Amino acid sequence: MPTFKKEALRLSEWVVKEHPDFFKDLDKISTNNLGIFYKKKQKIKQNPLRFKHLSGGPNCYREAITDNIRLVYYVKSNVIWLLTIGRHNDAYKNYVKRLHSLREKLE
Repeated sequence: MPTFKKEALRLSEWVVKEHPDFFKDLDKISTNNLGIFYKKKQKIKQNPLRFKHLSGGPNCYREAITDNIRLVYYVKSNVIWLLTIGRHNDAYKNYVKRLHSLREKLE
């Protein structure tokens, strides 16, 4: 039982934030895919480190929303930064730029 309490406490410590341009990406996503995104977002908040790591940046991960839609996010301490969501190729092109701009703001 004590392990469960520690686990629950740890899970509640994650904070989700969005890159300023992330909402522009969300506007381009269909309503059906938005529903899938919100479900995946909850899973990511429970355990953000369990998903596929990206080679282009440390602490960057991807999650498939559909066959062609990807969510890319960055983890720094207890904050999950949603960087981009969109078509497979577009998401990977945008995430490096957004990660760089986010790191400049955080430092």
